[in-house]
Amino acid sequence: MVRIRMKSMGRLHRPFFRICAMDSRTPRDGRTIEELGHYDPLVRNPEAQTVLNVNRIRYWLSVGAQPSDKVAALLKRFGVKKPANGEPWELPEEKKPTPDAAATEEGPTTA
Repeated sequence: MVRIRMKSMGRLHRPFFRICAMDSRTPRDGRTIEELGHYDPLVRNPEAQTVLNVNRIRYWLSVGAQPSDKVAALLKRFGVKKPANGEPWELPEEKKPTPDAAATEEGPTTA
């Protein structure tokens, strides 16, 4: 069984964790199948504290991976859920406006 769990990477009094897809029989800091993000509990900025690859986490949840208790709490905080049957696991990418696109939307300028 594949589990989504934390792999300890920090040192003494400086915790840092990578969120990984791992076989449930491997040790805590053992070989990973795929790294899905990281969690740094000592960072004060909440946006930088947790970095998740949401598309890949949704993929692993869709094929039956089980999150650990701590990872499940993080996923719940960020609203990451297992995709429903028939729903694609990839989320649509948000389009970011570019300066060139903004100029073309305004139309040609006549002097």
